[in-house]
Amino acid sequence: MRDAVEQFRAAIRDAGLHPPEMIATDGKLHRFPTSGRRSDDAGWYVFHNDGIPAGAFGDWRGGMSETWRADVGRTLSTQEEAAYCARVDAMRRERAAEDARSKAEAREKAAAIWQAASLAPDEHPYLAAKGVRAHALRVHDGALVVPMREGAELHSLQFIEATGDKRFLAGGRVSGCYFPIGKPEGTLCIAEGYATGASIHDATGYAVAAAFFADNLLPVARTLRARFPKVRLVICADDDAGTPGNPGLSKAISAARATGALVAVPDFGSDRPEKATDFNDLARLRGADAVRSAVAAAHAVRDAESTAASARSPAPASSLILVRADALTCEPVRWLWPGWLARAKFHVLAGAPGAGKTTAAMAIAATLTRGGRWPDGSSAERGDVLIATYEDDPADTLVPRLHSAGADLSRVRFIDGTRNAGRIVAFRAGEDASLLADAIRAHDVRLVIVDPVISALGSFDSHRNAETRQALQPLADVAMQTGVAILGIAHFSKGTTGRDPLERVNGSLAFGALARIVLAAAKVREEDGTERRIFARVKSNIGPDDGGFAYTLGQVEAAPGVFASRVVWGEALEGNARELLAEAVPDADGDAPGDVEAFVRGCLADGPVSARQMRADASGAGYSWDRVRRAAVRIGVDRRKGGMKEGWTWRLSEPVRRTQTPEECAEECEESTHASLHSSHSSAPPSNDFEVL
Repeated sequence: MRDAVEQFRAAIRDAGLHPPEMIATDGKLHRFPTSGRRSDDAGWYVFHNDGIPAGAFGDWRGGMSETWRADVGRTLSTQEEAAYCARVDAMRRERAAEDARSKAEAREKAAAIWQAASLAPDEHPYLAAKGVRAHALRVHDGALVVPMREGAELHSLQFIEATGDKRFLAGGRVSGCYFPIGKPEGTLCIAEGYATGASIHDATGYAVAAAFFADNLLPVARTLRARFPKVRLVICADDDAGTPGNPGLSKAISAARATGALVAVPDFGSDRPEKATDFNDLARLRGADAVRSAVAAAHAVRDAESTAASARSPAPASSLILVRADALTCEPVRWLWPGWLARAKFHVLAGAPGAGKTTAAMAIAATLTRGGRWPDGSSAERGDVLIATYEDDPADTLVPRLHSAGADLSRVRFIDGTRNAGRIVAFRAGEDASLLADAIRAHDVRLVIVDPVISALGSFDSHRNAETRQALQPLADVAMQTGVAILGIAHFSKGTTGRDPLERVNGSLAFGALARIVLAAAKVREEDGTERRIFARVKSNIGPDDGGFAYTLGQVEAAPGVFASRVVWGEALEGNARELLAEAVPDADGDAPGDVEAFVRGCLADGPVSARQMRADASGAGYSWDRVRRAAVRIGVDRRKGGMKEGWTWRLSEPVRRTQTPEECAEECEESTHASLHSSHSSAPPSNDFEVL
């Protein structure tokens, strides 16, 4: 018991909050101060001690929330995991109810104070000291009143005393709220405090949003990027060079990275005063021209130490963009479905034909649109979904599947192409990445599904790692810039049952390498000969990489006379993907000869390739070595040995030859020997077949 409480206390401390002196274990929500003042009650926690000790804690002011579970020194059973998920869900509901009540009370109080307050004069002691005007601020009991809004809605208030002391209305919402100055027209700046924002607006004429403090830059930037997707967004950083980690600059960098914004940093010159940090300091020390110059020099994220120097001297034609590690803030993974779907990440869902991977993807989309429950029982946040489909008709296939899964169809949009110079063409990830990002920001999109992902990548050789990475990178970039999860649907290679599921993803291994999470849908055969379907986690770079769920596909009437398949989730499964899919139903090795021949031609298109590399590429693509050799003979591949110590080389050549020479038979012998000596590097069986083809 005491050990669990200390673990919980340590978790609160590790999150950057000061834990309360006493922690109640009654499972009820309690508040505690996070700022050191007794009147502050922004911190909260819930601690349950029955069963597996678990809890949650956070800070209402900053919008931070974390769940916690005691380390009991073993893996929890499926029943214990389910009980923990149910408890987390209950804590989330209780916290949300308390948070909503507190924020509603604060909104009412804020409105009353704001209505009773009088207009602030420019001569207010704080404004006079900062050298800025009162842009529609008010005064209440001698303190400046700064409204905290999201759009037109007033959520809370900030009070600034004549001495410069600042405080927020107790219980009010802060995260994502800002004070706007001016109307966005082309450029929109975001700064921390009111005086800083007012200095930027007065000097440049640009619209400015004051975010109140550094931790709120990112939420405000996301809110404003969604409202104004076309504006040039500039994060005007405080340069806290004298503070460890430079929080002003590091938070600005994080906000810029997440929203595709630029970063502006005040340039104080070589004789910078010790306490000069923000654009208000710059305006008072160097004047409005210095503020305008610094904002005009806004750039993509770069090394904090070089920013001031680069602003003073002409920039080189090209240079590396460096970011020092201590200028970045460690951030937790933001999950849509904890452990399975992460925001700002690219995912792959692969499976054999008939496994139900597209139907599973529609079930995931439906859960998200209605804020339902994931297969593990956890609750989904509600959001919109974009779908780019190249194989199934939305009207007669996908919409019925979404409908049968209970989706809120008003939150689903299909990408029906791209309008370019009056023509409508198919959506392509590389050329249309910026348009995709704009569409995501214009709506409440949380998930993008691309089915199949290879069709959205344009013309490239999917069996070459470098080309595949280059083709996929725009999708990964859009995910990072907009904060959505992107799920690409892929096929398993045929005839590769029994291998590592990650290696079965059709095409280059780059599909699985670039994705942060790879999922699989497959049919498996039980010992009694029956079949069932399994949804498994094949790979994860950011969380657990094992486990899965059983599921079945049923037919339901989605509309009168319209029938659609629907996923029914079953029990949670333990084990890694190789174990779970070990008895996968074999796929027919039925690739048309032209498919294998196209693979060989693609590998050799840029010139000669060693036979060993060809064998490795064939293994990665899921083609047996015998079938690749036969295809090579059909299309007339020239196979030569370079010398006594050199291996065999393949190259395209004409005319077509239908028989193997004795030298080519020797090549097969040599490569077979090499494969047998290195069988641990490839699951393809070594060939010892010397029959003339």
